Amino acid sequence: MSHFLMKRNEMDRKNNDVWGLQSDINRLFDAFMSPFDEAEFRSASTMPKLDIAELKDKYEVKAELPGIDEKDINLSVEDGLLKISGEKKSETENKEKGYYLKECSYGSFSRSVRLPDNIAEDKIAANFSKGVLTIDMPKKSEAISKSRKIAISAK
Repeated sequence: MSHFLMKRNEMDRKNNDVWGLQSDINRLFDAFMSPFDEAEFRSASTMPKLDIAELKDKYEVKAELPGIDEKDINLSVEDGLLKISGEKKSETENKEKGYYLKECSYGSFSRSVRLPDNIAEDKIAANFSKGVLTIDMPKKSEAISKSRKIAISAK
């Protein structure tokens, strides 16, 4: 009789594993097939990625803006906030032997970064090349720390 109970418990455990897997698969499909917020998806897909680095004498911000023209980018500083915004308007059309492809991509974007107090706002400069916006933000001269070696004496 204990042999029968052992086999029965083993079968129950296997069935639970199968049902657990089935339940996981059902949750995955439910999540995949559920409606999504198109506005949220569109804003996430057009949000530029930023790299921000602090160097000795400046801060450097690089924003990835592929497929965007320089004239469609707005860059401003107001109340210690750097704001990058613009609009992406892109259409590509490809007619080849045996197929036709037309893709359109539109959307506005905006990204803001709080600036540290040691920025010389009047000296901020920007350059746009090959889809990358580079913003150089010099530090105020009094904020640039000078490094010096400090002697250590032994007693």
